[in-house]
Amino acid sequence: MKLLKLTVKNFRGLKGDKNIINFDDSDIIFLIGQNDVGKSTFLRAYEFFVNSKQQAAKSDFYNYDSSTPIEIIGEFEKEESDNDNKDFSKNEPDWIDKWVDKENRIKIKKIWNEVDKTFKKYTFNPSGEINDYVLNGFGGIDTLFTKYAPTPIFINALETTESFEKKVNEIIDKEYLKKIETNFGVEYKEAVTKISELQQKITNAEDILKYNERISKRFNNVFPNLNLKISQKNEDGIELIKAFKTNHSVDVIRDGTDRKENINQHGHGIIRQALFNFITFLKNDSNNNRKEFLILFEEPELFMHPKASRALRKELYDVVTNSPFQILCATHSPIMIDISKPHSSLVRIVKDVDENIITYQVGHNIFQSEENKDFVQMVNRFNPYICEAFYCDEVILVEGDTEAIVFRGLLEKYYPDKDFYVLNTGSKNNLIFYMKILTHFNIKYHVIHDIDTEFNSNGNHNSAWTLNEKILEQVILSNTAVGYRISTRHTHNTNFETSHPQYKLDKAKGKPLCAYEFFKTLDLDSNARCIEILKLIVENKDEYQYDDVEKLTAKDLAN
Repeated sequence: MKLLKLTVKNFRGLKGDKNIINFDDSDIIFLIGQNDVGKSTFLRAYEFFVNSKQQAAKSDFYNYDSSTPIEIIGEFEKEESDNDNKDFSKNEPDWIDKWVDKENRIKIKKIWNEVDKTFKKYTFNPSGEINDYVLNGFGGIDTLFTKYAPTPIFINALETTESFEKKVNEIIDKEYLKKIETNFGVEYKEAVTKISELQQKITNAEDILKYNERISKRFNNVFPNLNLKISQKNEDGIELIKAFKTNHSVDVIRDGTDRKENINQHGHGIIRQALFNFITFLKNDSNNNRKEFLILFEEPELFMHPKASRALRKELYDVVTNSPFQILCATHSPIMIDISKPHSSLVRIVKDVDENIITYQVGHNIFQSEENKDFVQMVNRFNPYICEAFYCDEVILVEGDTEAIVFRGLLEKYYPDKDFYVLNTGSKNNLIFYMKILTHFNIKYHVIHDIDTEFNSNGNHNSAWTLNEKILEQVILSNTAVGYRISTRHTHNTNFETSHPQYKLDKAKGKPLCAYEFFKTLDLDSNARCIEILKLIVENKDEYQYDDVEKLTAKDLAN
């Protein structure tokens, strides 16, 4: 069963009922947001949810208050291979009709309402007569559900050598040691025979024979006609597999040398990457695309060089393609995000003033539309750091280098405590794309753009002019969509240069240096247009009324 949706209520720091992650059409999801908003808690929540014996500690309840129950709901897709699953049909031949809804989903809910107690499990019954959750339901006892829900595999932010070796040995045990007698029959039989011969030599050793004699004499005091002798069992008693358990480690061998080093001689970055590769390689059956595992990866970028981070990013996206894996990552790194990839999404997690957690999810369909696809591919290849805007609470959108340098400089110099991110979109044409994305993420933004002229120097209609009304319309759409003012708009008439007569462009120096030199001449008492705009943004004021598009366009024309 593939995980399609996870809803978490009142688990640890996840307060409220808007803690939702959707895996619809997504095999890999990145959780982004400020520190201490619950990214890693989402990862732990799934692990908590599928444990068939999970008890709730007092610290697992939000605010340590067990009067408000922990509730976790998982929605799963019935895959084709589930139709013939004998475990499901053994006790319930009609389980598909009974528990699978019209959207091909099975919904499981677990509730914990007592400290140090396990949960109550419920299954949604989609029949018209019930159409509600019922106790137990699908899979009966929880162990059957746990068996077929995607198995959580947690990669911690700090993996020690000991935890690494434990996980590697568990994987080898489950995936390979159980098959050793079948896959290596001849070698297995030879090993058992040799061990049996060694055991026989041990039991016939002089020390053992003397021990037999001495213990028998004592035994004869009670049972004169009986003797004791240490002897070996038959070969069936030799459990060869146990000799291999917990006896594997990993060596690291550097190209060009014959020296090998144990994994404990390397740092956390190497350990975590090695663990990820062992998991995905040993568990990946190329003939099986059924989603069996959910990798819960805590900050994959930790301890990684930027070059290695980019390589890992590619590997993360590749490993979920036509494989048994889904991945849920918590990350603080824009480098890890590739907005050009299909079947992926980003979830921005925020905490409101009442400490309720809210998720805002943007799927690949937003980035991969025919309208945006080529642009996204370009952005991802040439400016991956643009994703940093998705991590911010408030963004200033500008057209180009000049505005970016001036506004960044002013913010750093005069408003160092304000948390604004100035995003250089590269062109007026790109503004609307970012306005839409930031709205989906519920990120407040301020767009600053040139009015331009209606006609160019040749007398032809200027395409940049027509964007004015489209930008305004998107501002209105953004504010309407969220129900409050998430967006403001500010303009330069006709462009940055004409709005700032003090600014002089020296082509020999180039725009960036000229912009920097101009910024250094400014202070908050200046009457420069950029200062006026910045004060409005910082004070959260709007200079336009958006009730009437035509009036605003007329005002722009008048300017």
